[in-house]
Amino acid sequence: MNLLNKTKTYLVGHMQYLSGRNWREVVTAELEPLGITCFDPYKKPFVKDVEEDEETREQMNSWMESAKYEKVADRMKTIRSYDLNLVDRSDFIIAHLTPDIASWGSAEELVTAVRMKKPTFVSIEGGKTKTPLWILGMLPHKYIYNNIEEIINMIFLINKGKKEIDSERWRLLREDYR
Repeated sequence: MNLLNKTKTYLVGHMQYLSGRNWREVVTAELEPLGITCFDPYKKPFVKDVEEDEETREQMNSWMESAKYEKVADRMKTIRSYDLNLVDRSDFIIAHLTPDIASWGSAEELVTAVRMKKPTFVSIEGGKTKTPLWILGMLPHKYIYNNIEEIINMIFLINKGKKEIDSERWRLLREDYR
């Protein structure tokens, strides 16, 4: 069984105050062989794209330091709309959060996914016991994990049909419609 073949997931997590490249690369490498497309905000998939890499961050930091707020706002409005569009297009969400570091984009992406009742798998740096209390009020704790490896293992179990999917949150199209 390959239940999740041709599905899409968006990878939510830190970018501004903490690099989020490594865990995203691990998840992508693990899930691509299952036929799962990982939307990584560092590598946006749009024809007309907007960069959100380290060089872009440095440029925006420079603009912030020189009080060019309008330039930053314009750029971030575009990035925000692209990233939220990827949340919309995803069949499920994978997030990795470090609780003591603010990640405002991640917060909005998670709220968007939860309101859409998308299956959302959240890994908490330091383990599930470090989960921000607000997050526990947002989604069932069974979707919160100690690390990314636990999420990947769960995705593999779901894909193989060894773990039944939550029918309330999963709205998978038949494979021929994906």
